[in-house]
Amino acid sequence: MKKLLLLTLLFTSILLAGTTLDTFIDQQMKVEKLLLEQNLTKKERQTIEKDQDREYQSFFLQYATNKKEHLLASNPYRTQISKLKLRLNRNKQRGNRTAVLRDEAILHEYLVRNMIRGVLTDVLRHTENKSKAFYEDKVDEILLKHFSEYKPLDPKIYKVLEANADKGSSLIREIQESVERNKLLASVSRTFSAKLVENRLNIYRTARLSDAKLFAFASKVNASALGQQFNRYLTPFGLDSSKLTVFIVVILFILLIQKLIYLIMNIVLKHYEVSEDDVNYIHSHITKLFNIIATLFIIQLILVVFFGVDTKSVMISKGFAILYIILFTILIYRSSNFLVHMRLEHIQSKKYLKKEVVNLAIKSFNIVMILIAFILILYILGVDLTAVLSGLGIGGFAVAFAAKDSIANIFGSISILAGDLFEQGDWIEIDNMDGTVVEIGLRATTIRTFDNALISIPNFKLVNEGIKNWSRRSIGRRIKMKIGVTYESDFNHIREAVEEIRLMLKEHPGIANERTQFQSYYRQPKIISAEDFKGVKRTTLVYMDEFADSSINILIYCFSRSVVWQEWLSVKEDVMYKIAEILKKFDLDFAYPAITVHQAREKEICKKKAEEK
Repeated sequence: MKKLLLLTLLFTSILLAGTTLDTFIDQQMKVEKLLLEQNLTKKERQTIEKDQDREYQSFFLQYATNKKEHLLASNPYRTQISKLKLRLNRNKQRGNRTAVLRDEAILHEYLVRNMIRGVLTDVLRHTENKSKAFYEDKVDEILLKHFSEYKPLDPKIYKVLEANADKGSSLIREIQESVERNKLLASVSRTFSAKLVENRLNIYRTARLSDAKLFAFASKVNASALGQQFNRYLTPFGLDSSKLTVFIVVILFILLIQKLIYLIMNIVLKHYEVSEDDVNYIHSHITKLFNIIATLFIIQLILVVFFGVDTKSVMISKGFAILYIILFTILIYRSSNFLVHMRLEHIQSKKYLKKEVVNLAIKSFNIVMILIAFILILYILGVDLTAVLSGLGIGGFAVAFAAKDSIANIFGSISILAGDLFEQGDWIEIDNMDGTVVEIGLRATTIRTFDNALISIPNFKLVNEGIKNWSRRSIGRRIKMKIGVTYESDFNHIREAVEEIRLMLKEHPGIANERTQFQSYYRQPKIISAEDFKGVKRTTLVYMDEFADSSINILIYCFSRSVVWQEWLSVKEDVMYKIAEILKKFDLDFAYPAITVHQAREKEICKKKAEEK
């Protein structure tokens, strides 16, 4: 952005491409004469001063743009000063007092002009230094050196001369005109030194870029016969051939850059076989931002070249600077997040790189980037950042107290990631709420329940309360059931059926047992059970368990190899079918709830009656 603004400064410098130092000084003498008038209103004076400020800025930039030309040019005042000094000596020898005063006044004019030229030449020469601070110090030294040698005319001598001389004499009129010009030149020199200090950094930046071939080419076009012919038609619109040339070249260059960016992106995307949806996203959200930035720069250029926007305000334009910061922040935000999206599958394939850490890193980067943009905007608006940072230190306690829950949630997210409590996709349960982890955010963790509801749980609550993580199982999802057979069953048949079920579970390919192997990719420096750490369960239990009210119960307790719900259901179903077949094989019937009513007393009464008969 800084380079773009510097280039904009250079484009503006062509506004006074043909202005010489002598012409500029003459123009400023007229301005100073206007400012010396007593009848000016405050508003009129402010308007003149504002125009004068703009003229100085444009002239300094033009002078810096043609740095080489001005440094190599010969001194145009040297001949005139030499001639005036010779004439002054002759008049002194002749004793012609009036002529001597005239020559001294005219010589003083040329010396002032020569001093201004000398200041500009020395300032341009020191722009070659790479140290900006050194250059600024040198500007102060140059002004001090030249203006310490400056001695204004003594007005008392000329007032006495005018009072005693013939006022109709041409020599006296020459002296009066020269004295008036010297008076205006003194005002010009004071204004010049003040404006030079204000614009010294603009001069430095412009001079450093003055070797650009584009501006040299534009100057040649403007000086050519064809350029002068076009200038007749362009002048009424505030343009000339050089400005129009630069403007057209810059617009074509920007359009070319836009096309190149579009083509390069298409080639890169085609090489990496990016999907059509992603290509559309890139062009609509990223490539489009490049075009907006380029368009904004063209608008800025038009405001400078066509509408004569103040060069200094363009350099430190708060509006444009803030827009550039916002656009570049959005561009970096979208580009970084899209790159992570493109590499998401590769990231997920890395066992040592957790998705949650990547998510947290992306969010942290986005927050830092937004904070930097915010600080830059405050800086551009002129806010004292030192005072702001000091205020943050003082008010930090109050902010921390007000945002204690948010801070607790942030530390909670760090604890979750550091403790590896769960990760995205895990099935967890807390406070009678269970579901699949969607995202671990800075503030809260989002869970999708099995009835498809979305729940957001603060991170500090997850850390402080117990969590059931059903996904941290490598081998073994429990199958537990009680099989009830009737009391009329033969116990030998029950014993044989239990042995048969044990054998079936031991040989079943979907049931985990002692032969089931597992691998651990982690090496923990702790004395812990590897099976418990990895979530491996291989226990198989089949026993006649209890005499219940309506049945003899057989306990079936085992674990499937797979922990996936659908696969677990399939294994469990197959086990149940096989158990049913085994029970049928040994003539064992499933028991069901039954009630036996004993009517012993009624039977005895009936028996006695029968005996009596």
